[in-house]
Amino acid sequence: MDVTLRDNLYWSDGVQFTADDLIFSVETVQAHPEMPGSGGLSAQLPQYLDSMEKTGDFAVKFTLKETNPRFHTIFEARWNGLYMMPKHIWETVEDPVTFRFENPVVLGAYLPTQFDPNGYWELFERREDWDRTPAGIITGNPGPKYVLLIFYGDSTKKAIAMSRGELDVYFDVDYEAFETTLDTTPTARSWYTEFPWAYPNEVDTRHLTFNFDSDPLYQNKDVRWALALALNIVDLQTEYIGGVAKVTVMPVPPTQLMSKLYHEPMQEWLNNLEIEIEPGEMYKPYDPTVPEQIAAWAEAQGYTVPGEPVDVFGWGWWKYAPDVAERLLIKNGFSRDGNGKWLRPDGEPWTIDLMSPPDENDAFRMGTAAADMWSDFGIDINLQGLERSVWDQNHVVGQFQMSTPWHVFVLPSGDVWPQLRSWDPKYYVPSGEDYRSLGGGNEERINDPKIGEYLDAMAQLNPDSEENYALNREFLEYWVENMYFISVIGFKKFVTWDERYWTGFPTSENPNYMPLYWFQGGKFAFADLEPTQ
Repeated sequence: MDVTLRDNLYWSDGVQFTADDLIFSVETVQAHPEMPGSGGLSAQLPQYLDSMEKTGDFAVKFTLKETNPRFHTIFEARWNGLYMMPKHIWETVEDPVTFRFENPVVLGAYLPTQFDPNGYWELFERREDWDRTPAGIITGNPGPKYVLLIFYGDSTKKAIAMSRGELDVYFDVDYEAFETTLDTTPTARSWYTEFPWAYPNEVDTRHLTFNFDSDPLYQNKDVRWALALALNIVDLQTEYIGGVAKVTVMPVPPTQLMSKLYHEPMQEWLNNLEIEIEPGEMYKPYDPTVPEQIAAWAEAQGYTVPGEPVDVFGWGWWKYAPDVAERLLIKNGFSRDGNGKWLRPDGEPWTIDLMSPPDENDAFRMGTAAADMWSDFGIDINLQGLERSVWDQNHVVGQFQMSTPWHVFVLPSGDVWPQLRSWDPKYYVPSGEDYRSLGGGNEERINDPKIGEYLDAMAQLNPDSEENYALNREFLEYWVENMYFISVIGFKKFVTWDERYWTGFPTSENPNYMPLYWFQGGKFAFADLEPTQ
C-alpha cells in the first residue's frame, strides 16, 4: 500500500509533518499494545503489517503479510483510528505508555491552553498558522479565536445555560430540555427547524444486549426473541424517545446510504422471516407498518411528518406479540407463578439485571422503556442506573447480564468487516477478564464460529464491490435471525446551536459539514463559523 501525504501540514510548534511521523506512530503503537487508545490496532498491525519503507519525505510504502483491502481504514478519520504522533517529541520519551503529553503538540487548528484540573472546562486557542492545518487548508477559513469546552451538567442545566447566552452549542439533552430551549432561546435551533428537529444520520445504533457468559438463559435464541417480542416499539419510540429517532432491527442505522445498501433490499427477507414457536409451527415477527404507526402518532400530536414515514422513522421493527413471547418461554421450560410472574426453568423467579448510564439520555430511556414493558410482561427487572465509569468497567470484565450500549456494524461507506472484526471468535475473552486483551471489542462475549467464517470471507473482497455488500447482507440476515442484539434505534442528536453570537453552523439547509462536532469532522464545522452581524 503506497501512501502519499500532504506536504503543507505543520505541527503546532512549527515542525513540518512528514513520513517520519507516520512511520514512528505506527511503530510506537505496534511496539506498545498497552498504550491507551490502541484498541484493536494492537491485533491488526502485527497480523497484517510486514514492513514500512519511507520512499520520500511525504511518501510511505506498506508491505502486508496477507491480503487486507481495508488496511487503509486504520488511518482514516474515524473513531479508534491510528492518530499521528510528533516523532520529534515522542522519540525523547522514556516510557510512551505512561507519558501524559500535558503540553501537546498538535496538527489541528486549535491548541489547548488552559484547563480546569477537576475536568469541568478546557480552553482552546486558534493557532496563528491555522492555514497550515487540515481544517484551515480545506475550508480556507480561520474560525473563532477561542473554543471553550465546558461541562454544565444534566440536560436542564444545559438548557438554562443556553437561555442565558452562556452556551453556544450543546448535544445529548433529553426531549423535554430541548423543548425548553426552543421556548426560552428564540435564536436556538437543531438540524431541522421543525419536528423531528434532531440530526438523524450519525452512523451508530442503540441496543439491548446480553452478556452471553452471565447466564445460560441468554444463550438460548428463543429467550432473546421472547424478550424482543415483549417490547412495544411504537410506545418506546414515541412515549420514551419523543418520536425523534429511527427504529432499526439490526446494528445498521437507517441513514439514506445504509437504507439503500441494507434496509431496503432486506425488506423482502424480513417480511418472510419465520421463527419457530412450537415444533412445526412458524411465526412471522416483522412488522413493516411500524413507521406508519409512528407517523400517525406524530400527526395526532399536531406535528407535520416531513417526508415518507420510512425516511423519517426507519423501516420496520418486530411485532408487539407478548402472546408469542409467552409461548416461546413456555416451550423452553419457563412458567408463571400464581401472581403471573415468570419462573425460570429451574423454578426460581426470573430476574434480569439491566444496567444503563443515566447520563446518556436515549440509552437510559430505552432501558427504562424495556424495564417497564418487561415488568408488565411479568419479569422482575433490576434497572441499574450506573455512573459511567462503573458501567464501562462492568463491560470490560463482563460483570453484567444486560446493558444498553451503542454498536454499529458498518463504516459510513457501508463496509461491515472493519466494525464486525471485534466479534471474531478468535478475539473472544470470557467474563472475568478484560474483553479488550486480545484486540477485540466483544463485550457481549458472543462466541460463534460462523461469525468468524463470515469475516474470513469478507476479508478477501473489495470493500466497495456489490459482492461484498451482498455478503454483508447475508451476514446481517444470520445475525438478525439469531437475535444476538435486540437492536432498537439509530442515533439521533439534538445538536443545538444558539445563533445569537455565531452563524454558519451546519443545518439541514446548510449541510456542508456534519454537525457532530465532537468527531473529527467538527474541526471543519467550527472553521466555517462567523460572528453574527
